Amino acid sequence: MNTTIDFSRTPAMTIRKDNRCVFKQVNPENIFTFPRGILGFEDIKKYVFLINDKVEPFIFMHAIDESNLSFVCIEAFIIRPDYNFTLSDENIKFMDLKSAGELMVLNIVTVRKKVEDITANLMSPLLVNIKNSTAMQLVLDDPAYPVKYNIWESIENSRSSLKVS
Repeated sequence: MNTTIDFSRTPAMTIRKDNRCVFKQVNPENIFTFPRGILGFEDIKKYVFLINDKVEPFIFMHAIDESNLSFVCIEAFIIRPDYNFTLSDENIKFMDLKSAGELMVLNIVTVRKKVEDITANLMSPLLVNIKNSTAMQLVLDDPAYPVKYNIWESIENSRSSLKVS
């Protein structure tokens, strides 16, 4: 049985001055498996999520078996609180989901030189079962969720709404 991973207490990486990720030991319970892979990388199945408050709200998804492959992600509801889709019974069974609380929804981010130009792929979210470490990418058929959704304003709004007056 896997447990929820809290990287704020036991980080899986450290940030060096050259901004590269340096792995500490990765325990098997920290590895998430995409049995079907993700679009364009179907053969790569195992990833670890790296969280560091210095780059919050971004999360790094690093391939275990391909050291040069890493994705920047963000939790979907930070940039689109109204993000909504329906999972088929087949996908619920595939991920062995027992409740919505077991699911983390991430979007892959495309980083640009100017932060104002950073986009997220809302069309193809990553669904992560944090209870059993199974994950999948879902392709949505909804024009409200584009491949290139500008996220900077959403992040700024999210941060300002969290400030206590």
